[in-house]
Amino acid sequence: MKMLLCTIGSHRREATLGFGITVARALAAELTLLGVAKKKDRIASLAEELERRAAPLIADGLAVQVRVLSGEAEKMVLQEMEQETYDLVALGALAEKRSRRRFFDPVVVRIIEQAQTTVLAIKGGRTSLSKVLICASGTEHGHLSIWAGAGLACGAGAKATVLHIVDAMPAMYVGLEQMEETLAELLQSDSEKARELRWAAQVVKAECEVSEVKLRRGIAADEILEEGQEGNYDLIVLGSSQTAGSLRRALMGDLASEVVTRAERPVLVVRPIEH
Repeated sequence: MKMLLCTIGSHRREATLGFGITVARALAAELTLLGVAKKKDRIASLAEELERRAAPLIADGLAVQVRVLSGEAEKMVLQEMEQETYDLVALGALAEKRSRRRFFDPVVVRIIEQAQTTVLAIKGGRTSLSKVLICASGTEHGHLSIWAGAGLACGAGAKATVLHIVDAMPAMYVGLEQMEETLAELLQSDSEKARELRWAAQVVKAECEVSEVKLRRGIAADEILEEGQEGNYDLIVLGSSQTAGSLRRALMGDLASEVVTRAERPVLVVRPIEH
């Protein structure tokens, strides 16, 4: 597993590096710490900090290298992703200033949309990983996000929850009791969706010491974000299309992009490997 963790050395770098390193440890990843300094006089101090961060990882046996570049963050990160093949790219905020609106750094969103690999968008101030929310599509196309989420949760010793979203329930059926009954009925049926959800539950249970399955009804992005907030999860995991750019956004209905933009916690966007 080769992982790239990027920072521009802003005041948000502590959370970016802290959570990114937690993920790298959980995956026993071969890690590249990439620092991008807009001004050349920042290179030395940023390199020193990244070397300090790398030292305990190297002492624990992880393969870590530090690279610091000067230039525009978006260009430097994309250039690094083109020159090296990474299984996972982790990004915190890459812009010096952030809009007052509750939207994620547009530079990072553009990189996520262009990336051909799995991307971890690091948001909020979390540095630990104890609860993981894995979004299941109920189809075979969601297998990669299940495997990725379960593997990461297992490596971190975290509790994993598999979440499936279905269309809004008629008003006469609202309520927790009915919701639980509906999940049980769904899992006991012989539909393709039920078979895939049972498979997802078995995979997660096999990988994680603690796991559960949840069902929510409504608009997918809204329900994912609400469950993430209510359950205080440290990470949301969901799948995305292999296709790049605007076509990708059309195919995936902007779900991954919307969740990344609106979430207040890290989001792992899992993509299939191109052949």
